[in-house]
Amino acid sequence: MIRVKAQILALFTIIALSVYFFVRVIILSFSGYSIIEQIAAVALFSAEIHALLHSLGYMIYIVRKPGRLPDPPCVKLDNNKLPHVSIIVAARHEPEEVLRHTLTTFHNLRYKNKEIYLLDDSSLPTFKRQADNLAKEFNIHLFRRGKRHGAKAGIINDFINKKLKSKYLVIFDADQNPMPDFLEKVVSVMEADSLLGFVQTPQSYTNSEVSPIAKNAAMQQAIFYENICEGKSPVNSVFCCGTNVIFRVAALRSVGGFDEESITEDFATSVKIHIKGWKSLYYSHAKTFGMAPESLPQYFKQQVRWATGNLSILRKILWAFLTHPFKLKFVQWWEYFLSSTYYLVGIAFFILMISPINFLLFNIPSFFIHPEIYLVVYLPYFIFSIMAFYSTLTTRHYTVSDIYKGVIINFINFPFYILAAFYGFSGKKMKFEITQKGNSEVVAWPKLWPYYAMILLSVVALFAGFIRFHENPYGIGINIFWISYHLFILMHIFWLNKKPKLEDN
Repeated sequence: MIRVKAQILALFTIIALSVYFFVRVIILSFSGYSIIEQIAAVALFSAEIHALLHSLGYMIYIVRKPGRLPDPPCVKLDNNKLPHVSIIVAARHEPEEVLRHTLTTFHNLRYKNKEIYLLDDSSLPTFKRQADNLAKEFNIHLFRRGKRHGAKAGIINDFINKKLKSKYLVIFDADQNPMPDFLEKVVSVMEADSLLGFVQTPQSYTNSEVSPIAKNAAMQQAIFYENICEGKSPVNSVFCCGTNVIFRVAALRSVGGFDEESITEDFATSVKIHIKGWKSLYYSHAKTFGMAPESLPQYFKQQVRWATGNLSILRKILWAFLTHPFKLKFVQWWEYFLSSTYYLVGIAFFILMISPINFLLFNIPSFFIHPEIYLVVYLPYFIFSIMAFYSTLTTRHYTVSDIYKGVIINFINFPFYILAAFYGFSGKKMKFEITQKGNSEVVAWPKLWPYYAMILLSVVALFAGFIRFHENPYGIGINIFWISYHLFILMHIFWLNKKPKLEDN
């Protein structure tokens, strides 16, 4: 019953969204305003289109899969004929204790026909000695390369070309700890379908209580894996997330290994694998536990890296679609378009914030619609979308507070997503950086100037709005509401920028 309710809410949201979109198009098309006002209006509508498209995508996930995914086909493994699996963890200057925990869980994997490799890409003698000692301690293989290239993707490709002879390759980040039955579960799924190129599994954060940023990042990941990945899986559109994933080696070799041109090699390689005709799957029953970024600086570095990589691949996806439109089904192109444009949310949120400020401070309208009509066409979409979104997450026993934290953090990233868009679209190379764990740093207050600037502008605009309120109570009142809403979101930066309680980790 709850699942049917979620589907009904999603359908109502799609209808309300469509009505709002068409009303906006009609009014914008026939508005007669100055050039500056028209530019402001087009910018605002572009930001709204981004929000509407991604809201539509999420509602389609709900309609397509209102509850949990059914179990995929799997085969019963014969312990005497297990396919060979190579497990790798690529590490560069990782803390010794983090690697020790990970290698311990590798040894606890019950699957027998496996080999474990530590791909050490460290340049400092201290970390090289550490890798040597760990390899001896756990009796695993140690792989190093001569010349560094392509960061993580490069060392994995060197390993594939020089050492790999297994049927399957399992990749973990240095802080990821799989459960003992991980391999049996994912290998049995791979063996059931010879066209499966890779199976992506989720991760759960074990350190979510050490800081507000770790808690919010954990909820952000939960929304991604438990709703978005599960929504993409039925239409063969799940992309690799770089860790907790099993690849069919033949699929990787068919595309020449991992894409070394992108800092999100996992996403870029997924596109190539799908274009080659391989399938992918999201499998939620194989569990792995990892560590969230514990401080705001490390979280921002992680997000900028992910956003830059995805946005840089957007151009390639659009070019591939224009030149080879039938290589993928339309729904797959749609899903990759959604995934690669998501991080434009930073630009979209900035435009949504600045538009009501421009109106109240400089009398530049960007929303040519009567307040009464706006409320009639926008409120149904706003209400239904919130109800549908929350209904899907509360069925998984998340509280309203949990969901709120996962949503807020996306908007807080806006200046860094804008920076990522610059890197992604300009083609400027960005240095690859790992997300350090156990780091108690905070962002220095002067570096938070984008937030101060927007907070100051918002406060000044609110005062101007209250002074002008008598001129147009409904129109100015709506703008006051949105500025207050955005200001409320911005103020969270002070709560998130706290040192983690590392002693409790």
